Amino acid sequence: MPDQTSSVEVKPLPNSISVGHALPIWTYCSEELLELEYESFFLNSWQMAGHTCDLQNPGDFITLDMWRDSVVIVCGEDHIIRAFLNICRHRAMRLLDGKGNCGSAIQCPYHGWTYRNDGSLRGVTQTENFPCIDKSVLGLQKVELKIYRGHIFVNLCGGGARVEDTLGAISEEIDLYSPDTYEQHLEPTFEVWNCNWKLAWDNYQENYHIPIGHPGLHRMVESTEEGIEFSGGFNFGYFAMREKRSKIPHERRYQELIGHTDHRFPPGKGRKWLQLALDPNMGIEYYPDLFVLFQVFPLGVNKTLVKTSTYSPPNLSPEEREMQEINLMLLHEVNEQDKMLVERIQRGVHTSGYRPGPLALEESSVYAFHERIRALIPVTRLPEAPL
Repeated sequence: MPDQTSSVEVKPLPNSISVGHALPIWTYCSEELLELEYESFFLNSWQMAGHTCDLQNPGDFITLDMWRDSVVIVCGEDHIIRAFLNICRHRAMRLLDGKGNCGSAIQCPYHGWTYRNDGSLRGVTQTENFPCIDKSVLGLQKVELKIYRGHIFVNLCGGGARVEDTLGAISEEIDLYSPDTYEQHLEPTFEVWNCNWKLAWDNYQENYHIPIGHPGLHRMVESTEEGIEFSGGFNFGYFAMREKRSKIPHERRYQELIGHTDHRFPPGKGRKWLQLALDPNMGIEYYPDLFVLFQVFPLGVNKTLVKTSTYSPPNLSPEEREMQEINLMLLHEVNEQDKMLVERIQRGVHTSGYRPGPLALEESSVYAFHERIRALIPVTRLPEAPL
């Protein structure tokens, strides 16, 4: 396992970064490589699991499922939020699903072992079967947890750059959207895309495909020059509303309404969409009317779980509520387009004899991501899959 220290310095990359070729095509078809990717990236990265507004009362819990692993985040009787592996210490039974309130205890549905919501083992059934049990060492296994501006992050193995080193690099931009005030919105949605997880993430990171792949988005917004690409797999950018109004009614309506969110921002700072991409799988999107978290998790070499979570700024006006509804419609439209695109690419990666072409300048983040994979998993430098 490569050493991924938690104190990685996050610095802007030079603007003159050269853009080379993408990963060889076999890397999107290898079961063996997927195991290495999961260990190197997903188990050693900070994953956003939810928001503190989900965990207001003792016993409130949320779960985060990542392929083989699951984490439960729970609010204790002391109102401290903690994270644990979502399995019973006795026989690895999955404890909780989704979100809800477990009361003062989490009970295993298999043999009835119960845990306080601070993770300590409260009791076991049929104690005569365990004459020498030491309950003090059999509490739920803790998972690292960080809270940043209300966002809850967990990390199973403790690797990767610290949350404060990544998001903290643009804290002034994030703070404009007041994320610590967010409220619960809709339940997360889950979709299965028939593609390798890297294809879904490659697609998210670049804007080169927007004019063709997302014509509605292209009619409404344009990229600005304010974005920065950082070392450590992190970049951000802004979209601004085009001055020319779209001819499509709901797109034009959103453009007309966005001025109603000006009161949330200092003069000249509103009317923009802030989007962050954090390798290996998180798109964090701040809109004046909505917060969206886009996450991709592997389910297999050619199956990916796409999870979309949304939160809302407080005290929205009727006009802002209307914007929010249009925004959700647009997000669904874009996701459906992206799903179609990456699934067609997945069908293409099995083509015999194909060699990747050069990446565009607007695909520099894809190249940086692929370079991280090459550094962490050197076998991906090979043009053909090893035996």
